[in-house]
Amino acid sequence: MNVEALQTKYPIIDWEIYTEGTRKYYKIIRVGNNTEVHHFFNDILKAFDGDDLVMMWSLVKENFKSAEPTDDKEREIWVKLKGLFEPDTDDELWKLQKHIHDLTWKLYDSCEVHHVSIEKGIYIHMLVEKEYPLSRGTLTLMLVAKLLVEQDNEMSRELLRKIFMQAERPRR
Repeated sequence: MNVEALQTKYPIIDWEIYTEGTRKYYKIIRVGNNTEVHHFFNDILKAFDGDDLVMMWSLVKENFKSAEPTDDKEREIWVKLKGLFEPDTDDELWKLQKHIHDLTWKLYDSCEVHHVSIEKGIYIHMLVEKEYPLSRGTLTLMLVAKLLVEQDNEMSRELLRKIFMQAERPRR
């Protein structure tokens, strides 16, 4: 069964860190014991839709409600999902974004997440429906950088319009 069929038919019920040799993967378990394995968080974004992200965040929160993540993969999924759903604007990542150059900007329209990254390994994942405190410089760079989307759609046009409006707004 292909991944698209899994997404539409089977909700996520659990997840775990799956080890094969020396590499670790995210194993996503869906109803009916249908599983998906992803090595990188961005692969998860490509395969998920919005409902999958919400379900995954609730499972991750429940898992780490009483214990801290110990494994690097556990910590990575906790930090990235928390950044999507509960962004902390005082976090160093948000403070560093004013220094972003060599910008890459991708839009995962299946789950409505956009991803800003630079070569130095700084990544910012943002849910499209939330407002984030991007600096004027970063917004301007996003306007001139190549926007990578799978297809032209209303969401990508609306996102560009919003960014353009924020970048043009006078500073306070």
